[in-house]
Amino acid sequence: MSLKYTTGARTRNVVNLAVPGGTTPAYSLTAANGVPTAADDGFKNFNTQRMLHVVVHNNGLDNGGSSAVAIAANKITVYGYNSSLGGKWAPIRLNHRASGAETAVFPPVIIPDSIAKNTSYRLAIPIEGVERIAVFVETIPTRTLGTLDIYLGVNSI
Repeated sequence: MSLKYTTGARTRNVVNLAVPGGTTPAYSLTAANGVPTAADDGFKNFNTQRMLHVVVHNNGLDNGGSSAVAIAANKITVYGYNSSLGGKWAPIRLNHRASGAETAVFPPVIIPDSIAKNTSYRLAIPIEGVERIAVFVETIPTRTLGTLDIYLGVNSI
């Protein structure tokens, strides 16, 4: 068995995973989507970069003009995939030290706030070694207008 080793190109600027060089959202949702399960779900980590940049934009979600629709952001989970680790998708977790303790904690990457109509939330996540990225949105409340747009980008810095 032969292995082909390649290295990812270093990028300081964020590269859009949905359309490299573009500004297209990776997801433009009007309802919940599914948990990733297949090896080709989600988006390939462009040139195996180290950092994932996520922007979640509540793009005018509204219930017929009668009320704005906020997204319970803890219903949005970022998943990672590696073919060499059993070919399984799993929620990405961070390595942190518990506040005021010497205990390691591994919280999942979730967005802790509610995202109101026409607002955005941005975060950066270390993804070194992750081959594919997907985002699972558990629920979107009843809406008649707007979308939940999720942008995914990567870089090496």
